[in-house]
Formats: sequence, structure tokens, C-alpha cells
Amino acid sequence: MGRGVASTNKFLLPDQGGLMAIGKPQSPSEPPASERLDSWKEIAAYLKRDESTVRRWEKEGLPVHRHAHKRKATVYAHKPEIDVWWNNGRARLELMETAAPGRRRRVVWWAAAGLVLLGVGLGLNLGAVRDRLLGRPLAGEITSIAVLPLKNLSGDRDQDYFADGITEALITELGKIGTLQVISHQSVLAYRGAAKPLPQIARELKVNALLEGAVLRSGGRVRITANLVQAAPERHLWAESYDFDQRDVLAVQGEVARNVASRIRVRLTPREQARLTTSQRVDPEAYEACLLGRAYFDKTLTPTGWTRAREFFEKAIEKDPGYARAYASLAELYTRAEYLGPLTRDPRDGRLKARQWAEKALKLDDTLAETHTALARVTQQEWDWAGAEREYRRAIELNPSYPLARIWYAQYLWAMQRFEEAVAQAKRAQQLDPVSPLINTWAGAAYFYAGRADEGMASMQEALELDPSYSNASIVLARAYVKQGMYQQAIAELQKALIFNERESLVLGALVHVYARAGQREKALKLLGELKRMEAEEPGYVPPFAIIWAYAGLGDKEQAFARLEKSYQERRDRMVWLNVDPLLEPLRSDPRFHDLVRRVGLPAAKAQ
Repeated sequence: MGRGVASTNKFLLPDQGGLMAIGKPQSPSEPPASERLDSWKEIAAYLKRDESTVRRWEKEGLPVHRHAHKRKATVYAHKPEIDVWWNNGRARLELMETAAPGRRRRVVWWAAAGLVLLGVGLGLNLGAVRDRLLGRPLAGEITSIAVLPLKNLSGDRDQDYFADGITEALITELGKIGTLQVISHQSVLAYRGAAKPLPQIARELKVNALLEGAVLRSGGRVRITANLVQAAPERHLWAESYDFDQRDVLAVQGEVARNVASRIRVRLTPREQARLTTSQRVDPEAYEACLLGRAYFDKTLTPTGWTRAREFFEKAIEKDPGYARAYASLAELYTRAEYLGPLTRDPRDGRLKARQWAEKALKLDDTLAETHTALARVTQQEWDWAGAEREYRRAIELNPSYPLARIWYAQYLWAMQRFEEAVAQAKRAQQLDPVSPLINTWAGAAYFYAGRADEGMASMQEALELDPSYSNASIVLARAYVKQGMYQQAIAELQKALIFNERESLVLGALVHVYARAGQREKALKLLGELKRMEAEEPGYVPPFAIIWAYAGLGDKEQAFARLEKSYQERRDRMVWLNVDPLLEPLRSDPRFHDLVRRVGLPAAKAQ
């Protein structure tokens, strides 16, 4: 029973709709029935040996038990005891199997031959010897997992956010395990209520195993059931139920992750073990408020959604001032404020608040990858490049499966013109979150800046197939077309984006640029006039780069540099892309541009 867990019940049989509970809670002194091997045949199969061999091994200490009320041949064993015995004595046993009694001199010969064969095995990787000894995954081993959306058993659809929040928390906990690839929450949400067979889902997500289950909350109690299934060959690995006080939810989430790691035989480092073990309790109202804030934050990034998320995170802090996740979530939220129109009138305020919340979170818990990612973005916007990279690396160390840390780090890397490193991080982010328009968009940019135009275009198109209204994807794709001189394709893409976002100022600014570069200056000037009216009517609504792109395309360098200087003073986020943004290309021959690059602290531009 885990720390803070009121009771733990084992489940033996999965059914088609979830888990079928049978039996009663096991005695703490007796391992559960699912951990028992009930015959010589089962013991031999578990050890991957024939029955005669394992019967001989009983004399060497193999922990076999006999039923006192049955005949002598009826035996059973417990898997945990077998595992300990096997790990402690395997080398000696396998040597004894090759050395006949009374021929001890031959043991030396066989041992020497074994060393030679081991060397050959390492060289040729025969029988996956090299992979096993070097810690690499073997065929059939579980190195990746997806946590499918937990079912909400309350019968109240308004409680879906609670099940989703627990799902996301389990993904975060499992993501702390360095040797395990864990698919992101956004990518698994597409499978909520899906009727697809589990092996098919595993193939689509490219994982070895799936964790599914359900959540039921009643009063102050919560019950989580979890079922772990290997995809190929399909087999049930483990199932368990956790019934606990909601205050203990943080401890239970870590316990589930540790149990999953144990069942798939993933080795945890001491640091990982410590990160997955906590006795911290959380106020139930604070936990619920944070989940509601995450629901608004994850599903919509409009000014209204942003404000509602902030209110819930602040409520969580009010209810439980020691809850680090709420502070970290506020820090994440404020790093996004610059992209929300009227909220961006002075981006320095947003950065200051993001840093304050991140630093408060770190004082309470310095192991949250989300906190370090938020702090990295703030530090990057302050143009402390070494500090930003240090925080990105720390975030990835704490949670290697956190896709946002990797894609934001990729953006940092291409700003530093370390393009191949950016591609590596972008690819990893896509593996972790394959259905995210955001991830696919910025991964596409990484490929494009690295000179991999075809891969970049494909990734951006994938983003638009996932969400045709995602304007960032349209802008990035249009910029790629501009770089290749494909102005009509860029215009068509931006016009499609306006169908979904007719007043999206960045799309309009990019379109002014492309019209001008394509020789359609009258259209460009008319659209620029509309942008300036929008800017006058609602100050702060039009981000600076919408106008900068427009003036750059029109060749009005004086106006463009005046706006760039203002963005420099305000330390606008897009300033970090001075060297790579194709819509700034008309300005790069001007000495003022090189001076700006120098002052921002970016490396001198390389020819692309």
C-alpha cells in the first residue's frame, strides 16, 4: 500500500469496456494472486526454461512453495521472489548448467570460452547481447507507452475535466522516467471513447504498451482503476485499483507510475524514484481549481479562456499556498500572454509576472519540468541565452517526454542557428505529441530552416490537416513559400487562413508583405491601411511584427526599423528569430539590421 493510499485492491480480468473487479483485497503479507505462478509449467515459462531445469534449480535456492494440503508435486511461486533470486544468482546458475559435477577444471575453460563468446556477441550483437548489456531496448521490450483518457464513471459529463486532469497527471508522472517515451495528453485525447482495438491504437501512436482505466469521485474519496496492456503480442500485464482520500492524489499518481515502471521492467534511477515518491497532500478544492484552469488553458488560448484559466489558478493558490503546480501553471500562462492581443500592451509586465510565479513554484518544488520551461522562455525573452538553454535542458532532464520543452528548445536552437540540433528536438517533440498542430507547425519550421524543405512543408501541411484554423501554421507555411519565391502559393495560403480568422493581424501583415513582393502593391497598401485602422481603434490588438512584416515587404525600411527598435526596447518574443524569419529578408542588407542582431545577442547570420 502506497504512502497516503487508503486501500489498494487488485484486479485480475480486463473486460471490453474497462476493468472487471473480482475477489477481495489481498493480505499485505501475501502477494496478490496475479503475482503467483501456480505450477512447474508456469514457473518454467516465466523463467523461459524447461521444467527439468527449473526443478533442478529448486536445490539452488529457487523460491518454490508447496501447498500443505495437496500432493507434493503441487507447487507455486511468487514472481517478486523469483525476480530477486534470479537477479542475484543468474550468472552462477547458468555457469552451473554448463559444468557437470566433478569437472571443475572444465568450468574454468567454459568461463574463458564464455568471455570469448561474449566478445563476439558484443561485436556482432548476437542474440542482442550487446543491446542487453548496454541497456538498449530489445525486440519486444516496452520502451514507449500511451495513457488513454481515463473513463469518467460519475455519469456526469461535467466531471470529464477531472478524469482528463488525472490522465494528464499520470502522463506527467510517467514522463519523468528517462528510458520511457510517453505520448502527450493532447495526442491521446483523440481516443476518448474510441472503439478501436488496443493494438490498433498502439500502432497509430507508435507505442509498445497502453495504460487504460477509469476514475470515480464521490465526496472526498477518489477511486482510480488502471489496466496495463502490452500491444504486440497483445497481453495483459497488470491491473490495480486505488481508493484514496482526494488529498492524497499526488502520492497516488506517483505510485501508479512506479507500479507501471515495475511491471514493464523499466529501471528507475534514484533521482527518478525520488521524483515519483511524495508524501505531499493537496487541498481538494485547490486541486480541482487547478484542473479547471488547465482545462481552459489547454483547450483554448483566447483572451477569455486565458482570463478564466488565470482565475482558477489564482483560486488554487488561495486554497493551498503550498501547491507548486498552481504557481507553475500561472507562470506558463503568462509566457503566452504576448500572443493574446489586448493582453500584450506591455509584454514586460507579462514576463515579470511569469518569472515571479516560476520562482515561487521553484521554491516549493524544483522538479517540475513545466516551471523550468516557463522560466526558460522568460529568460530567452530577456536575451540571457546561456540561462535560457540551461533551463530548457533542466526541463528535459526532469521530464524527457514533455513535448513543449523540446519544441520551445528547438526554437531557441534555430535562433542560435544550431539547425541540426533543432531538428533533433523537433523530431522528438513530434514523436511525443503527433497530433498537435503547434508541435507540427514549429517542427516544420525547424526542418525548413535546416534546409529540409520537403519535410518542413509536409509537417506544416499535417498541422493544417489537424486544424485548418490554426493560423500559425498558415503563416509559417506562407513564409516557407516566400523563401522559395512562390508568392502565389503564399497568398493562397494566407487567404485561406483569413476564412477562419478574418481579423488575424499577423495573417494580414504577412499578406501585405507577400502582395508587395508579388508586385501587387495597390492591394498591399490597401490592406496596410486596414491594419493601421485596427491598430488605432484598439491599441495593443495588432502585434508589432504584423506591421514590421508589412513595411519590410513594401520596402519602407525607415518605418520597419522604427518598429523593430520599439520591439527591441519591449523585448518582443519574435525578435529572437531575426536571423531566420523570411519576411525580414528585405531588411538584412541594411547595417542597422546587423547592429540589431548584435544588440539582441544573436550570432551573426549564416547563409541559408
